[in-house]
Amino acid sequence: MLRGLLKFFHTAASPSATIVDAAKAQDTSDAAVIGSDARGTIVYWSEAAAALFGWLATEAVGRGMADVLPTYRAENEPVSISDELRHGTPWRGQFLIRARDGTPIVMFVSNTPVLAGKRVVGVVTVARRERRRSSRGSGEIRRAD
Repeated sequence: MLRGLLKFFHTAASPSATIVDAAKAQDTSDAAVIGSDARGTIVYWSEAAAALFGWLATEAVGRGMADVLPTYRAENEPVSISDELRHGTPWRGQFLIRARDGTPIVMFVSNTPVLAGKRVVGVVTVARRERRRSSRGSGEIRRAD
């Protein structure tokens, strides 16, 4: 369903507009929604993202995802996630993200590539606070199947 929705946005005037439109389509009040371009630069930051992570949209937009939302990750995992997204494959899993004030937050994250034709121009990230406690170490990522 989402893949079809994202393909609809390929007619937007620019890749950034495509990403923003796709992010707005996924924006809900209970989930942080972030749109980033192919370089990882934030182009959309929802109100829920601001409330959850402590960055205003005016502070987050234009900055890199890794700068605004540092994560605790396994060393080899970011490469495989990036590879999947670059090839147009969505990724879902669990991250331990550090909020602006340094507070670690366990999040369930869904990353969906935004396509312009067959080219990946960005990613829409939807993040929800994990409700149950994880028994896994802080350096591990749990992939959702």
